[in-house]
Amino acid sequence: MITDLSEYIEDLMVPVEGGELEMVEYGESHIIELSNFLMAKYPVTQELYEYVTTKNPSYFRGSTRPIENVNWYDAVEFCNHLSDKLGFETYYNIEKSQRDQNNKNNSDELKWLVTTNEKSNGFRLPTGLEWEYAAKGGIYKSKLEYSGSNTLNTVGWYSDNCHEESKPVGLKKANELGLYDMSGNIYEWCWDWYGTYEKDNLLGAKSGSSRVVRGGSWNYYNTDCRVESRFNYDNPVYKDSGFGFRLSQG
Repeated sequence: MITDLSEYIEDLMVPVEGGELEMVEYGESHIIELSNFLMAKYPVTQELYEYVTTKNPSYFRGSTRPIENVNWYDAVEFCNHLSDKLGFETYYNIEKSQRDQNNKNNSDELKWLVTTNEKSNGFRLPTGLEWEYAAKGGIYKSKLEYSGSNTLNTVGWYSDNCHEESKPVGLKKANELGLYDMSGNIYEWCWDWYGTYEKDNLLGAKSGSSRVVRGGSWNYYNTDCRVESRFNYDNPVYKDSGFGFRLSQG
């Protein structure tokens, strides 16, 4: 139970020291330099989401289970609501009445114009590159297949061990940074449009039809839970019991 939101969030956020991430795409390798940031040790739980929004759309109910059945727009709105509650300047500028010209998805009925305020220290979604860097252990540069282990069963919930449901966060082993559930349990929305990463392009593609999701889920196979599995994405309005998100800051 959350009794003090500030203390809860202070304990939740883990410092991630910046460093180099090697990207290999289509046979080409390049190094991307990431700055320091904070990342939540768990995906956003139902108790936190409900505390902030008074809503809980999840299919599998449980206060310490990850929030799910939320789309990308729900995730960025939550980030702003949490920032407001804790007195941070909001990270996202959300214009619901304006259509995002970079959104090429004809089945996205919302297409809100969402831009970033990079001078803000408010809460936000990680970029796909930040997510991968943290999942690999940051400066520890883990070469493990999954986040924290080469054996998925020790760090994550997926189709072979989940009993067809999400699980409370933090039950499996953490990775080198103390981050839990980075492989499996719930897919995590990231900021990026899905597309090719280019050198020094930390925010990903400038336009697209799908937003990046990372990490795999309780109802997906082990291959989707690999830290280098970059081919996962979906319509920003898509909602599913396997989709949630994790907070970043800084």
